[in-house]
Amino acid sequence: MKTNHAIFLTIVAITLFSSCELFTIDDESSASYKTATLSHAGFDFSAGISDTVKWENNDGDVVNWSPVDPQKRNKLWYRPGFGIKAELPPNDSQKNMGMFPLDSIFNVPSTFDPDPNPLAIGNSYVVKCIDGYAKFKVLELGDSGDGGDWWAKVEYEFSSTKKFDK
Repeated sequence: MKTNHAIFLTIVAITLFSSCELFTIDDESSASYKTATLSHAGFDFSAGISDTVKWENNDGDVVNWSPVDPQKRNKLWYRPGFGIKAELPPNDSQKNMGMFPLDSIFNVPSTFDPDPNPLAIGNSYVVKCIDGYAKFKVLELGDSGDGGDWWAKVEYEFSSTKKFDK
């Protein structure tokens, strides 16, 4: 009798646990973001395009040298553009937020990186734009060598204020 009781309890336990999610690992963000490829041609986050006609509309581009120290080379950096008014070094223009999910970044940070690190796959960044701010997460990177294919595939959100919606 005890054996039947133990078997019954085991079956009930397996049934209950198999219908419940004890642990969930969510690799995908619950919010949907736009995707883009930022390149050396520049990108305008508010319009969601690379403006190759009026490049001064672009918020920034991807280069293979540090925007602060051009001697640091052969990795990919985001370089804020701000059109023809590019500020070098790019003070108060970008912050590497690290491996934080985009949907955990709701506000523009109070401090920015004075000497930004190269872009890293999986890292999120907040950048100043001509007409607001953008947050983006790097999904893929191109070739960073001289003459390489300088690009970063990102998911992003643009905001005209210092707050993000999602």
